[in-house]
Amino acid sequence: MTLILIGTILLLSGIAFFIKRPLSLWTQISELWDIGVGTVLVVIFIIFISSAYISPRLIEDDLAKEPCGADTPQGRCYNLNREICESLWDRAHQACQLEMGDFVKAHPTSLMGPALNKCKARKMDKGIRFNRANSDSSYCKAYFEFIDEQN
Repeated sequence: MTLILIGTILLLSGIAFFIKRPLSLWTQISELWDIGVGTVLVVIFIIFISSAYISPRLIEDDLAKEPCGADTPQGRCYNLNREICESLWDRAHQACQLEMGDFVKAHPTSLMGPALNKCKARKMDKGIRFNRANSDSSYCKAYFEFIDEQN
């Protein structure tokens, strides 16, 4: 409720400076000052709204898409808490970078992201295969088949 009140006050104050022009009426200065103050208040309102309402939702979406997030195969298809999953993912990342070092030297212009992610998923699954969950869902079945297939 407080956020809505603050946002409303900022917006209405900005609009009031545009319409009523109180500074130029009370102090006899240029109307441009009223327009400037109104513009600043409206910009503060926009920044306030984005930081209070839009940014938290974007952050939640980004966290859900990070490794082990709710929208990722690791989050959907394994019974693990997030901290353990992230530590396993990081450990797999380090091992795959070492393992793929020769490939990178031989093919320096190749795109490494998909191959590295598949290697990490494979290494992580090798250690926690017993924690697989939702293996009946088509999403998880496809994911498990993808990481089990050989290049």
